[in-house]
Amino acid sequence: MIGKKSAPATAPFRVPSLAEVDTEYAALLEKQASLTAKQGELERERRLVEKAIAADTSPEVRPQIAELLGDEPGSKALNRRRLSEIRGELSDIDQALGVLRQRLQDARGRASTAVVAASRMEYARRVKAMVVAMQALDAAHKDYDDLRFQFEAEDIAWTSLRPMTPAFLGGSNEPDRRIARFIREAREAGYAD
Repeated sequence: MIGKKSAPATAPFRVPSLAEVDTEYAALLEKQASLTAKQGELERERRLVEKAIAADTSPEVRPQIAELLGDEPGSKALNRRRLSEIRGELSDIDQALGVLRQRLQDARGRASTAVVAASRMEYARRVKAMVVAMQALDAAHKDYDDLRFQFEAEDIAWTSLRPMTPAFLGGSNEPDRRIARFIREAREAGYAD
């Protein structure tokens, strides 16, 4: 039809990440990534320095001794000093990452609360949709079982219809059948009428 506009398509709902709803959580993740990257760089440098020390056959004179002698410090001694610095930095980063992990754990609860708040309406909509579908399925299941029971009550050989039993639903006449339990829980939670 000319002039008739179609309704705009709505984007499918996506649960936001913890970092999207909580800037502090996002900042902690960023800091963690930065420290982890720095840790990786230092580990690579540590391996290179250790290889350089192992390959260096020059005599080792501590930098303080070399200074007293008026000599330039040797590469082996300088590499050992750098290796010591790297190990100290790695230890500090490891401890900082431990603190960050705890801070992230603490911030996770607050951020999760925000994600749940942002998702509440969509969750309710989907539970309601399942309840409506389950109510229809429950009614169809009861109708189906009613017909089956009539065949059996009249001792009718009805195997040519290929009898099927939806056992995964439980018995349609059981008071605590799976569908009824889900619908009851949804009502108790306030998601269904």
